[in-house]
Amino acid sequence: MELLLESLVNARPGRTIVVGLAGVAAIAAGCASHNDRAAGYLSALEAGRWNRAVDEAAAVARSGPERNAVIDALELGTVQSVAGDWRGSDESFGRAWELMRSQGEPGDPGFLDNLAAVAVNERAVDYVGRSTDRTMCATMRALDLLAIGNPIDARVELKRAQFAQEDAEARHQERIEEARRRLESEESSLSAVESSSAFESASAEAWGDLEERFSPYRGWTIPFTDWLTAVLLLVDGSGEGDRNRAIDLLRRVGGTIGPVPAIESDLALAEASGPRDAQVWVVMGSGLAPVREEVVFRLPAFIPEFPFIGVAFPTLRQSSAGVVPATVLAGEDSVALDVVCDMGSVISHEFDAELPLITGRAIGAALAKAAASLAANIAARNSGSDWALVGTLVATNLYGYSTTLADLRTWRTLPRAWSVARIPRPDDGTVELGGGIGGHRVPLPGDGDAMILIRAIRSGSPVAIHAFPLDASASDAVQDPETAGPAEGDPS
Repeated sequence: MELLLESLVNARPGRTIVVGLAGVAAIAAGCASHNDRAAGYLSALEAGRWNRAVDEAAAVARSGPERNAVIDALELGTVQSVAGDWRGSDESFGRAWELMRSQGEPGDPGFLDNLAAVAVNERAVDYVGRSTDRTMCATMRALDLLAIGNPIDARVELKRAQFAQEDAEARHQERIEEARRRLESEESSLSAVESSSAFESASAEAWGDLEERFSPYRGWTIPFTDWLTAVLLLVDGSGEGDRNRAIDLLRRVGGTIGPVPAIESDLALAEASGPRDAQVWVVMGSGLAPVREEVVFRLPAFIPEFPFIGVAFPTLRQSSAGVVPATVLAGEDSVALDVVCDMGSVISHEFDAELPLITGRAIGAALAKAAASLAANIAARNSGSDWALVGTLVATNLYGYSTTLADLRTWRTLPRAWSVARIPRPDDGTVELGGGIGGHRVPLPGDGDAMILIRAIRSGSPVAIHAFPLDASASDAVQDPETAGPAEGDPS
């Protein structure tokens, strides 16, 4: 901090510093939060206007800026999948994946540099994708490929998802801790600020009830990814190795979420020997993922001229769009869909793990900002110009206000929860759905294993329903996304 302050004070003067600070302030003021940018397509999703949601998400992605390219591609891919545009969705998720890879893997030194980067405005740094983003990007892409009728490439994507989980389990936490240590070595006041009673009180209010509100999962695996991988291994597997892997994954899901009938049913199917009849898996994503909101702490800065600083942090809250109940009926078989993955539990675990890094970056940025403001004021006083002094004071006040911004970027269009059920394929090839999604009759394509994919935002609201075969030989039935099943709601 002392070196930064000295270099800024000795820099040439008032006018140059005023322009620099004012320019940064203007840039920061223009950084709309991700919540604001997502409002249009989230509203269209809730109204069941799937194509409008795609148009809104595509417009946001086109307008940039480049630092949001990853999160914008993830959001666009999700709404395209809801609308049944599987190929467009696959392309968007593919773009997001390549962008995340270009930022480095958790084991790469460059990835650590990104984690430890400090910026006066967190929204102005590149969104590099979190562990959950990487795993779910590949998982969602696998769903697209299954809908298109390409189980071979779907298996490739699910392998990527599994590797992403394993990498997070092995290295991501270690990288977070290493980046935190780097921040502490570069900012001597960081520990003092976080040890203050002001920080401890405010942090307890902002984050103290994460466990109670979200029940975070333990570990970095995502139960829905494991479940989908297991189902594909059962449907498209080749021998005992794939079957045993499916059994292991289903047991891991049960170990993460506890016993639920849907997992126990699939586990019994996997463990059974001999031929089996065709099955129908029903998958529903309901609600919306947690949202990040901004809270501001007033903290001691340990700089005589700036005794206190305002530091903006993200906090996590559940979306008001929660889990939607549903049932599936085929002939005499009626089954309730069970929640097998609460994305709030996934995302809150990651948020809690990254919190020391989040706070370290935000406080480091606020201290750097305070030093820059102080240096500008001192340089203006030394310039001998009253106008330079007044201009600098105005600019640094604006700078201090406009750069107190938390990074609120998080994948908003992911479901709050994934629910699943399985029934034997009915002889008449028709499945009835009910519960909070309303009553629907869904014709099944092909004559073998099939999947019904449902997206519901709230109980009683419009739902998107798509059905597709899981047998690659029947893929012709779903080459055109519009033949994959009804997408209910206003198509505009």
